[in-house]
This record gives sequence, structure tokens and C-alpha cells, in this order.
Amino acid sequence: MEIRRASGEDMGDAIGVFMEAASYMVRRYSPEQAADFPGDDPARFLPMWGHLLDTGAMWIADDPGPVGIASAYLRDGWWFLALLFVRPGAHGRGIGSALLDEALAWGRGAAAFTVVASPTPGAQALYLRRSMFPVWVQQQWEGPAGEAEPPEGLAPLLPSDEPWVDALDREVRGIARPEDHAFWRRHGEGLALRRGDDPLGYVYASASGRVGPAAAWDAADQSALLRAARSRVRGEVVLQVPSANWVLLREVTKAGLRLTGSSTFMSSRPMPDGSRYVPAGGALA
Repeated sequence: MEIRRASGEDMGDAIGVFMEAASYMVRRYSPEQAADFPGDDPARFLPMWGHLLDTGAMWIADDPGPVGIASAYLRDGWWFLALLFVRPGAHGRGIGSALLDEALAWGRGAAAFTVVASPTPGAQALYLRRSMFPVWVQQQWEGPAGEAEPPEGLAPLLPSDEPWVDALDREVRGIARPEDHAFWRRHGEGLALRRGDDPLGYVYASASGRVGPAAAWDAADQSALLRAARSRVRGEVVLQVPSANWVLLREVTKAGLRLTGSSTFMSSRPMPDGSRYVPAGGALA
């Protein structure tokens, strides 16, 4: 087996590994979600994966062809494992561990090491052995967006909002990540909620219905942020809510959304405040 750094030319092979491995995991561990797995459109992953390659690092495991992939990035000195997938036929050969160790070595010296662990039984054990511990359960909620009325004080999230967005991100998530906000603004709609001239928080809503990331200075304002996002979505809405965020868990329950899955956010040090945060989901949690 050989592990090498990936380039843009490897994107097709890397996405192929991901789709095969992720489809297998969904069928085996979350069969109720199998019908929803987006396995018919590889091109939809290219913008995100290009962003990961441009702002982080990616590796391919060859044995002899591509059998595994990993990607990690650093934001504000914190390391995050964005991707780690191995083809089902190559499980049990230490490929995942070797890819993880390569990504950890690349991030040596980071202030914290973080990951969202899949519900597969071995995933958390793999990260626990590298001193990453469960912080919160990340629940996925889905359902009709409905006919939500946008709250007062809603405006587009602009590059000029970066100073307060960075400060808020550091308070609730531990890191500022302006490069990711630039990506989200290009591929979704960023919304800022204000009371007069004072920013209360932000939320993103995409055309596909995905909501997040979102963050608020005051946990109570998250209800308005969720309403703002739902007012921009037609059809189904999808968001992930940390188990520490009781305000939003009450809101999604009242809104009639359904719990469709969960994962576990793990870190080598405590996180600041998941009670006022909604992750982007996927590779940019």
C-alpha cells in the first residue's frame, strides 16, 4: 500500500472511493436513509472537495489502485478531519488508520484535533485511540420548510461582516474560518440577523434545503435564525443540531421535523459552546 498527496486530477477517483464507502455505511448502519443517499451525481461534490484541496490537504491510499481517501484542514490552529473513507473490500487492512496517521502528522502542533465520527462501531474507537473524545451528539433533522415568515432585522451576510462573524465563531466553535464563509456565500445564501445596528447572529440556507452553519450571541435568538433559514427554503429542510443546543432541539421538534440520523463530534480538548451553534454538516462541520 502507498499513501500519497492528492491533486485535482485525483478528484474523480477520490469521489468514487467516497461514494462506494459511504453508500455501504448507510446501507449497513442507517438503512432507513439508504433511499436518500445522493449516489447518482458525483459532480455535486466537486465544489466542496475542491475547497478542501485548496485550503487543506488530501491523501489517496493506493493498493494498487485507489482504495482509501482522507482530507484534513487547519483553521485558526485547530485541525479537523474532513474525510476518511475506505472501500468496503479493503476494510480490515489498516488503511484507515494509516491515512488518519498521515493526516495527523500533517497537522502536528495544532491546538486541537477534531472530527465528526460516523455511526459505524469502529469509528469512535479509532479516534479515541488518537486522544479525541466525544463532545456532543450531532443529530440530523429533516422535514418540510413550511411557510415561515422571515424575522425582522434580516439582511444578507456580507464580507464586511467578517469581524463580528469571526469573533462569534471563536466564541461558539473555537475557531474563525473566513475562507469557509467565503465558500458558503458562493454556494448558498448567508443571512445576518440584527437588532438595530447590533448583530445577533448568522445562518446559511442552500437551494438544496440544507441549513447551517449558524451561530448566535444569545441562544434565544436561534429560533429567529431557524425561521429566517426556513423562509428561504422551498420543500425539505435539513439541518444538524448539537445535543447541547436545547433551544434548537425544542424548535425543530415543535416544527414537526423528524430525526433521521446522528453522528458524534469528537475533540482532543473541550469545545466552547455548542448550545449556540449549528454545524454546516459534512466535511465543514
